[in-house]
Amino acid sequence: MHSEGADSRFKQETPVSSTPDVSIVIPLHDDEEWVASALESCTRQTLRNIEIICVDDASTDGTAAVVDAHRRKDPRIRLLKQDANLSAFQARRRGVEAAAAPYVLFLDGDDELAPDAARVALRRARAEAADIVGFGVEVVKPDGSTGGEFEASLQPRHRTLTGAGIVPGIFPQGKVAQGQLWRNLYRRELLLEAYSGLPDDLILFRANDIPIAFLAFARARRYASTTKHLYRYFFRRGRSGHQVVDLDAFRFYLGAVDSIECIEESIRELGERLEDPADLFASYESARLSIIGSVLGYCIRNVSKKLQPDCVSLLGERVGDVDMIRAAASFRPDARALLSSRAEAPEAPRNVQRVLIATHDMKTGGVQGVVAAQSRYLVENGLSVTVAVHKSDDAVHDLPPEVRLIVIDGTTLAGKLRSWLEICKKHDVVIDHNVLYNENWPFYALIARTIGVPTIGWLHNFALRTVYDFGTRGSFLRAHLPLLWTVVVLSTEDVSFWKLQGIERVVWLPNPPSTLLAKLGERQPKSPPDGTVNLVWWGRLQQHTKQVRDLIAVAEHLRGLDIDFHLTIIGPDTADLTAAELLDEAARRGVADAVSLPGPLYGQDLLDALSEAHLLVSTSVIEGNPLTLVEAQAMGMPIAMYELPWVETTKDNDGVSAVRQGSVTDLAHEIARISRDPADYAKLSEASLAAARRARSHDMADLYARLLSESLPPEYSPAPSLADASLLLDWMTFYSERNVGIQARVKGRLRARLAAELEATRRSFTFRVGRVVAFLPRHLARAVLRGLAATSVGALQRAAQRTGSAPQADAAPAGPTEGRSPARPDGLPGSSGRARPTSVQEGELNAEQRRDVVEQVRAEVLGRPAGG
Repeated sequence: MHSEGADSRFKQETPVSSTPDVSIVIPLHDDEEWVASALESCTRQTLRNIEIICVDDASTDGTAAVVDAHRRKDPRIRLLKQDANLSAFQARRRGVEAAAAPYVLFLDGDDELAPDAARVALRRARAEAADIVGFGVEVVKPDGSTGGEFEASLQPRHRTLTGAGIVPGIFPQGKVAQGQLWRNLYRRELLLEAYSGLPDDLILFRANDIPIAFLAFARARRYASTTKHLYRYFFRRGRSGHQVVDLDAFRFYLGAVDSIECIEESIRELGERLEDPADLFASYESARLSIIGSVLGYCIRNVSKKLQPDCVSLLGERVGDVDMIRAAASFRPDARALLSSRAEAPEAPRNVQRVLIATHDMKTGGVQGVVAAQSRYLVENGLSVTVAVHKSDDAVHDLPPEVRLIVIDGTTLAGKLRSWLEICKKHDVVIDHNVLYNENWPFYALIARTIGVPTIGWLHNFALRTVYDFGTRGSFLRAHLPLLWTVVVLSTEDVSFWKLQGIERVVWLPNPPSTLLAKLGERQPKSPPDGTVNLVWWGRLQQHTKQVRDLIAVAEHLRGLDIDFHLTIIGPDTADLTAAELLDEAARRGVADAVSLPGPLYGQDLLDALSEAHLLVSTSVIEGNPLTLVEAQAMGMPIAMYELPWVETTKDNDGVSAVRQGSVTDLAHEIARISRDPADYAKLSEASLAAARRARSHDMADLYARLLSESLPPEYSPAPSLADASLLLDWMTFYSERNVGIQARVKGRLRARLAAELEATRRSFTFRVGRVVAFLPRHLARAVLRGLAATSVGALQRAAQRTGSAPQADAAPAGPTEGRSPARPDGLPGSSGRARPTSVQEGELNAEQRRDVVEQVRAEVLGRPAGG
């Protein structure tokens, strides 16, 4: 304790004018452990002309006594007391009302201000004539370290903002609402105006910063900021993070919703003063959903699994299921499983008259072709059909004139879901063709369910696609497919897979004939090639699943077999592969003169290009039910392809000649055999036409009607069989081992690249600098070494993106199910005469797999623990 003399000397050194420049308002409740540090950070301010207003919100510990002790040493400190615990919201309000300065800073009792916080913020406010000044925040973790994602999220994003641009700049749509009052300096009159629109007795215990922060920004005319870190936030100090033990405790945290909704009327009134209030209202709605999302997050983190469903129900009752789903989609996607698990089994649609088909777009692709054909058959059944897309640009597939094409509006996911709700209100059932390709579809299905509209989900690829993709979407689908009224797949093996996964309502249906197929009509068998054998492939140029580069390798083998051929590859570029890359590959392999890539062709142009072809070549490693097979066979073309034994159109199809998966050599030899045997070619052409007739014989309009009325024959939803299970296990093993081979090869190439880079580094100037580092003080040495390591790792990551990943050579074991199990793929050129592309695209490894591989190789080569 200081003596009276010491207090007097301190008072003489800290003169205060009658009107302080800045008031620092500190709401306090049971902050005895930290408040001394908070106060000392205030009294050390380089701006001396300040006042420090502490408002004790009925603390039950010695908080007030600590403040009193400091008040006796510094007259700039004032202590106001509340007789009851009325929340920090009321404590700040009282502090602002009592403030004498024209500007106000806020400080929580367990945080600190930087020494120059008041001076820097005030200088910026005066220089810019700003109503609010934002500043940087330093987040101090329990171990004393700083930085991280949370700290980054708290930094100012705009140097200046004015007028109607302030609110959307500070509270952008779709971003977590950062409404902490302590991140800014405010003009006091602005705060008083914000408080004036709210009840005098309003008590808010949760998220009590955001109502005043939002209203202050909505009323401000000018905002400025500084990047300097003026506030020190001590992470996990205070009273947050308690486990919720009952519903009453959760209701306390649910109060955060009150904090944002209490300003709704004030926001509406402010909007009436604006020429265009759309941005203000959109930011408010986004902030409200952000708060709902934070409550959901608390439920996930701090509520027991047993209590979670009841808490989610309580939140749904408070805000409505629709907004809870929208909030989860935008701000807490990890709540998806919790929302799905509490959903009741969907009810079947009754008397379906209006069908809503959902897909991403209507560009080139098999899914889009199915959507176009499906809509045509549904219209034939007398149904009203709407196709809803996320993107409407560059539509290729034509829809029947009776079908309405609409775009799901919205700049954020929450906005799109609101648009989706309005669309669903006008329909009886949803058919979603986007289920396999994103993880947002459960939110759309949940939204539709809120108004009793069930969703049918279409899976357009083989069930093992997630295994092939190195992905985790298989477990994701297993968790969320029960949201759907019915799951539609493309083969009996797919039905078996999903039923074995516990999904009961699953059926298979053939793909409808494409628009191209409908135009073909009945054809005559093709004449065997006489001279040049014209080979064709069409689709999207994609390496990851369609393995289009293998076509060039096949061409090289055909030349080696002295086959006179021409290969036409038709289709648009993708991010995975381009025509230019394929042409480069063809030139490198010496077959560029026999390869054409005309790009995407449609309608008559495509028919003209196909009419000259003798044989379709397919190199896909995984497919659902590719329409090109039936289209080619309808034109009388035999098919030479890698085996895909689950594909329905290949079963009992004598027009298809399938070789072991991935064998470029076998495929080339099969093409050569067919082209050299006119009698066999004629037989295959006849068989292709017969197979196409069978494929086109399905009454698709009747099948769709039966799907919607739950009256499909049993053969479309068979019980799992041992044969199906065996095939699934065989191919699961094949894809898994293929992926292991890819990883091993990528690791080998990365290891070699890194070793070379390290050797170059050892010979470089930077390595000689490294030797000097050994004699530097430890903290300087560490900083230099971190820079060197970052350089090496960066080079390693770039190498991972450049490195190919073709499978290694491996013998082909005999399949246990006589042709239904896969053989292993061919190896690299020069290995037992087999040829494979030397460079496979980066898509073979997904981002997570690449990171894992980089970490493993770094650990091996640099001698550090992975992840270290």
